Amino acid sequence: MLASGTVTRDPADALEGLIDALADLTRRHRNLTVRVARESGLPAAQVAVLASVARLGEPRIAELAEDLHVDPSVISRHVSPLEQDGRVERRQDPADARAALIRLTPRGEEALATVRDLRRRHLEAVLADWPDDDVAGLTDVLGTVVRLLDAAQEVGR
Repeated sequence: MLASGTVTRDPADALEGLIDALADLTRRHRNLTVRVARESGLPAAQVAVLASVARLGEPRIAELAEDLHVDPSVISRHVSPLEQDGRVERRQDPADARAALIRLTPRGEEALATVRDLRRRHLEAVLADWPDDDVAGLTDVLGTVVRLLDAAQEVGR
């Protein structure tokens, strides 16, 4: 232990702890996503597609697939029911007539807003005792981890 009261750790142990914590966080997030999807009446995969379309703007199927780390055929299977339900629409890509762009409709925006509201309420309940500054700090740290992981993935391509 250091004079400040901080416990010294083997860096390898700290990384193993981080790996375990990230895996736990991923599982908890997946569980929350499934719960919120069930409450919203949409399959979790369709919720992910709606969120990705909102984040990307008006992507092609291939861009959605890359964003969600799945095969384009998987995205097509999830976009079709969303299109039939009027939550997304396709339009021809003006830059390439063979491709289609996917965008949210007002009904899709409403569905996504419902999902985000449900998720927010769940997280507000869990973090009710946390000061706003702590939530903001955690957000910053997690954002940094995401950027580092994205950068490492780019280097590996």
